[in-house]
Amino acid sequence: MKHAIERFQCIGKHRLEVGYSDGLVAVLDFSDFLAEHDGPILAPLRDEHAFSAVRLEHGVISWETGFDICPDVLRFWCEQGRVCSDRETDAHFEERRSLSAS
Repeated sequence: MKHAIERFQCIGKHRLEVGYSDGLVAVLDFSDFLAEHDGPILAPLRDEHAFSAVRLEHGVISWETGFDICPDVLRFWCEQGRVCSDRETDAHFEERRSLSAS
């Protein structure tokens, strides 16, 4: 069963606190992620005011720019206690796909 996000809030400087229905609470710092990624949906989020306009839509964390985070990816990052690199995130989900195909 997937665990739902029960609460979230910006706690300053591109940091987001996320709390789940199973009690997991994590603080994720998006500063490096935003510095490493560019484009029309991410670049505006470098502005703290724009980043703080985060919302929860149908169980998905999203922003007005159109950027959202897959709930499974967000959960993985929260379990790791950090926003993981693209490579690490991709490797985790590739491993899960391989295990489920076995």
